[in-house]
Amino acid sequence: MKTTMLRTLAIILAITISACGWHLRGAPKNFPPDSKLYITTEDPRSELAESITRLLQTSGLPLAEEPSEADFTLTIHKEIEQKRTVSVDAQGRASEYELITSAEYSVRDNTGRDLLTQARADVYRTLEWDDAEVVSKGEEERLQREEMRRELIGRIIDRLRRIEINAPVRDNPALP
Repeated sequence: MKTTMLRTLAIILAITISACGWHLRGAPKNFPPDSKLYITTEDPRSELAESITRLLQTSGLPLAEEPSEADFTLTIHKEIEQKRTVSVDAQGRASEYELITSAEYSVRDNTGRDLLTQARADVYRTLEWDDAEVVSKGEEERLQREEMRRELIGRIIDRLRRIEINAPVRDNPALP
């Protein structure tokens, strides 16, 4: 009885999810079929570039091993992690921080045309701090940074989805 009920519930859930248009978010679909993306960075130890590469590989977007094989190149120029004091307690010690994770990136096609120039993605979080809980707050900050990096990757991929690949190039954006 329970097994049948669970199976029925799973089928209803699957139908509901597929009917509402929900799908896994992955590779941008605006790139032409069989086109390859090359990901490069100015920092050879970039965790962000590695994470984006893994996500796009698993989501089915073909990635080029060499720039010469690529139809498009995503360049990550900067990865920035900042921590700013937002508030202090009565003794003048920080009691709240703002965590900021940012990336500057651009996209170019194989003809050298810039599709996206020096775009920036930022993620902000607030972290309450207590000097009596340094170890646990340090771990909380590390976990928030990981979550922020995932959100940053999502924002970059969302921006890649909105690039108009076939849009004509304009020398002066002020002109119609």
